[in-house]
Amino acid sequence: MQSNEMILNALTGITTATITWYAARRKNKAETYISELDAVERAVKVWRELGEGMQKKYEALHDEVEILRSEVKVLREDNRQLKKENQRLVQQIKTLSGEKG
Repeated sequence: MQSNEMILNALTGITTATITWYAARRKNKAETYISELDAVERAVKVWRELGEGMQKKYEALHDEVEILRSEVKVLREDNRQLKKENQRLVQQIKTLSGEKG
């Protein structure tokens, strides 16, 4: 009889341990999956924030480039006019000084 009780106790212990191990294994898998999802969500959030920041910087730089392009256009026209005026003045100087050229 004692032998049967020992076997029953051993089987009960093994069964309990197996069930506990199986339940813990499923729980650990679920926790790992949740942890991985949290890590992915955090990474996506970081990348999204970086992307939004870069988009804002891009838009600001794009606007600045457009402003600089228009300024360059104006300055080129001013430069062209000044060259033209300079040539006219040089010609007047030559005419007044009696040079040919």
